Amino acid sequence: MKLKIYIYTFCIIPNLVFADITDNFRWSIDSSARYNDYSEPNKSSQIYFIGLDTHKVFSNNNGDFAYSVMQFYYTKLSNQNPYPFMFDSPNDGKIIVREAHVNYTPSHFLIPNIRIGHFTLPFGLEDSNDTNGRLLDYGHGSTLGTKLDWGILLNKVHDKFEYKVSYTLGGKNDPKSVDGSYLYTGRFSTLSHQDYIFGLSFYFGELDNNERQRVSFDLQYYYQTWGVKAELAQGQFNDDDQRYALIELNKQSIDDSKKIYGQYIYKDSDSFEEAQSLALVGFSYQLNTQLEASIEFKKQLVQVNDGKSSIFRAQIRYRY
Repeated sequence: MKLKIYIYTFCIIPNLVFADITDNFRWSIDSSARYNDYSEPNKSSQIYFIGLDTHKVFSNNNGDFAYSVMQFYYTKLSNQNPYPFMFDSPNDGKIIVREAHVNYTPSHFLIPNIRIGHFTLPFGLEDSNDTNGRLLDYGHGSTLGTKLDWGILLNKVHDKFEYKVSYTLGGKNDPKSVDGSYLYTGRFSTLSHQDYIFGLSFYFGELDNNERQRVSFDLQYYYQTWGVKAELAQGQFNDDDQRYALIELNKQSIDDSKKIYGQYIYKDSDSFEEAQSLALVGFSYQLNTQLEASIEFKKQLVQVNDGKSSIFRAQIRYRY
């Protein structure tokens, strides 16, 4: 599979090199500040982001044949503990790669589009609901072990369905395999622009020296300004059977500037003494095309070992 990645890269890169870099090129500066307040233990933390978000369409005499997405963010933690795996301390700061990939889009309907780089794993609700940089989340990183990874992804939208299937290296933020890590991930769904969407996903491989397997069913239904989303998943973490469920109800304003949502999340595992459940409610307000403010309150309905029974989060985000 690694050989296929090298072959696809060798075939696609020459076309990109000879394309006009400045034509059909968009960029923006994306910055945000996030505040977290925990009830137990009683403490707070902050996370600051500033980055460059670019989108480029590549064309030749036959039309568009590829596009790229590049997102690089300097991220600074302040008293954040526990901290994400890519950081070294509660007050660390690093440049983090979010989406960074090139997508080759041949026009023939039988030939899949080819994506190479760092991308979100195609699994569950997150696949059609981009939450990068937002408070809203669908548990992608915690349930799969990583939200993004380096590798290759095949995808295509047909008349009645669409699909994404990927092979990634398991290096998370690093473009390499670690101790033989690898991941196969995929999702098949009805068309994502419709009011009723359902998808089937699979995920298996080895990550952080642990074997992981998971399958899921997700559902989305939209009626006027209301939306309902649900995801059911089951899998294994080594020999530990795990179960996961999420349901969300949301409401948007007519102009899409305001959104309120509520979620109920259920997690169970053979290693748990009892199943875990939590509820959350959130609100986001797009004040203008550049400025967004959002808040979220999450409450654990069943106490867990880390003792954080609730958390309030607030974020202000500015794109220029």
